Parts: sequence; structure tokens; C-alpha cells
Amino acid sequence: MALSLQADLTLVNGVLKPDVTVHVGGDGWILGVDGPVDDDAEAAEGSVEEVFSATSGEFAAPQGRKIHRLRKRVLVPGFVNAHSHGFQRLLRGRTEVRAPGRSDDDFWSWRSAMYRITQALDPDDFEAVTRLAMMEMLLAGYTHVVEFHYLHNQKDGQQYDDPAELSRRALAAADSAGIGITLLRVAYQRGGVGRGASVEQRRFSDPDFDRYMRAWEATVPLVEREARRPVQIGMAAHSVRALDRDFLEGLARFAQDKGCVLHAHVAEQPREVAECLEEHGCRPVELLSECGLVTERFTAVHGTHMSSSEARLLGEAGATVCVCPTTERNLGDGLPDLRALQNAGVQLAIGSDSQARVDPFAELRGLEDGERLRTGRRNCLAPAVGGHVAPVLFQAGSSGGARASQLCAGSIAPGQRADLVSLDVETPALSGVFEGREGPKALLSSLFLGGSASLVRDVWVGGRHVVEDGELLRWATAAEDYRKVAQKVWG
Repeated sequence: MALSLQADLTLVNGVLKPDVTVHVGGDGWILGVDGPVDDDAEAAEGSVEEVFSATSGEFAAPQGRKIHRLRKRVLVPGFVNAHSHGFQRLLRGRTEVRAPGRSDDDFWSWRSAMYRITQALDPDDFEAVTRLAMMEMLLAGYTHVVEFHYLHNQKDGQQYDDPAELSRRALAAADSAGIGITLLRVAYQRGGVGRGASVEQRRFSDPDFDRYMRAWEATVPLVEREARRPVQIGMAAHSVRALDRDFLEGLARFAQDKGCVLHAHVAEQPREVAECLEEHGCRPVELLSECGLVTERFTAVHGTHMSSSEARLLGEAGATVCVCPTTERNLGDGLPDLRALQNAGVQLAIGSDSQARVDPFAELRGLEDGERLRTGRRNCLAPAVGGHVAPVLFQAGSSGGARASQLCAGSIAPGQRADLVSLDVETPALSGVFEGREGPKALLSSLFLGGSASLVRDVWVGGRHVVEDGELLRWATAAEDYRKVAQKVWG
């Protein structure tokens, strides 16, 4: 249904503006944005005047339309979760103990625990766990998720009668939750250099490119391929260790032919880089570039151990890097060089990845905090002297993720999908922050460097009000279904 929203403050082009009205059409797209236009320094920083003048010249709000007043709220574009494995939520809290027989733990010991749950889930279990993870994302302010989906086969490695069975379940989970989704059907061929898929990896594996291609095509009828819909399909290479060169080249050609996004785990662990150098004589991004994957539709996930030359390759191609700070810290991956990526012109995005924590504010804060720890400096991602960090962070959480998913969203402007989030600013942590001439900038910084998902009160996905005053329909039922799966898996 059509609606008009007016919060105390609305984030437009990186600037918090008072008394802005956002008009949403019945199709879930923003029709117009009305509000005061001034000539102060804040307006000059962005293109606020352009947004408002465009709407005032082309759009008139219907007479008598009721304006929904969001008092004591800040309205912002929805966050995009650009990298998710929904089923991994089952691991939350289960791997925070040293594994028996090990002097220490790392990514690889965590992976063994992850394999355990993949062997335990049937399609109903998978859907139930994924649904709850996506509901939690909505409650945290994510309005769209890019699901990096690599659980494809039955437990013995055989395909289901419908090769798209588990893809269908992931899409059903998103539909039930009410979140937009870009489903990436992941290619996974082998266990490493010269090794076939292990027993634990059989559920992930397409042993050759032709089988992958047929399975991907079987997924297409499940998705409405209209570019402005909240459901899309894309492709992913799991990693350079999971695919040989021929498979990577075939995947690049296939994605180009279909015109869809293509993602890959890249340089998350030093061992991956070392094995790539040994097998191919080059680093992961160099290999992916040679194989044709690195284009403006490509997103490298993690990028923790990339070189500066790899950052330049990504920047020259117009690619994106999705960083997942809460997971990368949980797994002990390390800290990526974000300034090298920024200097190379790479767009950043964020993802919840393993669901160790679902909180876009924590991910965004982690970008800047990680750089501060890595470099021993402050305000590392600020664009220039006098520039503020918060707008850069928010861009990664909204338009950066939208770009990684070919989604027409990420800002409050006409022609954008009405994916919107209202935040409560009447909290003790924000008391008095808004006062003074620099108040709006201080509030924005406080939100994205000190806020949390607990601030989220309302969420609209494509104009549909899915979270109302912190409540999500059917949460209790979904949580009970999830508990039954957790009991089955963990005993």
C-alpha cells in the first residue's frame, strides 16, 4: 500500500535532515522526497538540493494522503547483508571452547564443527534455521541479504530429485521472514589442490561445470527475474582452493552470459594464498582476474590477506570487497588493509557471514575499529581532512551492499526501493549528542560508531512494514522450530 513517512530526522545523501517526508508508492518504490532545502554547509556537502528539487518538479503527494509521523526516530536506508551463510547460525556459542587434542584453535578447527552441522540438516531443518537467521537480520535492520548458498546435495552427495531443492528452501525462508534476497548458487568442485571433495564436502559439490550449470538453471524458475524485484539469483565461486582454473573460467563466462553478480571467498586465510601460489604461480585475485571473474559485477568476500597489487586489480575493475568484521574476528582471520582498498577505489560492503553476531552497526564499526588497531591511527576511513567517518561507513552498509547485489536500493531518493529503517534516538547513550551546531554530524557518528541493532524499531522492505516497534510477525513460531532443530543437532 502507498504511504508517507516523516521522521524527526532522515538520512539523505549522508546528511541528517529534519522534517523530511518520504512518499512510497503501492509498488514499494520511493515516489518522492519532500522537505526543507537550505543553503547551509551541510547541504553543500552532498546533493540534497538535487534530490528535493527533482521530486518537487516531478511528484506531487496525493491530496489527503496520511503522513505517518515517526517521533523520536531517525529514518535511514535499510542495511544490505552482502554475505551470509544462514544455516551457520546453529554454530553460535558452540565453538567457543578449545577443541580436544589441540594446543590452539583456528579457522580450520572451526570448519570441522561447521561440517558437523551440514551433515545433520535435512531440507526442513535447513529451512527452519535459515528462516530464523533471516528474521534476526530484519530485527537488526537488514532489509536484504545476499545468501552465499553452498549446501546443495543429500547427505551422501547425491543430488535431490529436484537439484534446486535446497535453493528453493533458502528462498522460502526469505519469503517467510519477509526479507529481500539475492541467492548465490555456489560452485564447489573439490577439497583442494589434487583432492576431490571429502565425505563432509559432498553436500556442497558439483564435480564438473556442466552439472553446476544445469543446477543453476533449475533454480532460475524459482526467481522472478525482474530487476526491481526483492528476489534475485546470482553465482559464486566458493574459493580458489575449491575450483580449478577450467571451472573458474567457465563460471566467469556463464555469469557474463547471464549478466548476474558473481562473488567469491578471497584470501581469507594465509594457507589459501600459499596454495594458490603453489598451484598457479599467482595470488588469488590475480588468478580470478586472469580467469575473467573480476569485473564490476564481482565481489571479493573477506580479502583479509590480499596484496596492494590485488587491491588495485579490484579497483581498476570496479569490483566490491565485502568485509565481515564480526566473523573475521571470531575466526581469528586477521585484519584486512582497508585503506589500500579505499585508495584503490574499491567499494566496501558488509556481511554477517557465520551469524556469530547479527548486527550491522557492529560490522560497520568493525571496519573503522579494525583499521585503527591495524595502523595505530584514528579516523582512518574518513575521505579527506575534515571529512567524517560515519557517512563512509553507512555507505558500506547500504549502497555498497546494494551494488554487490545489483539492487536498486541503499539511499532515500526517488526511484529507489523503499527499504527503510527507523532508529530510536531517545536512548541514554545518545542523550545530548544532537545538541549544538555540529549535533547532526555528532549524532550520525554516535549511531554508526557506537550504536547497535537494539536501536532498530521499524523496518520496511519494499514499502511493506515487516518490523513494527521492534516486533516481527511469526517470530515465536520460527524460534520454536529453530529450537527443535538445535535440540536434534546438539542433543
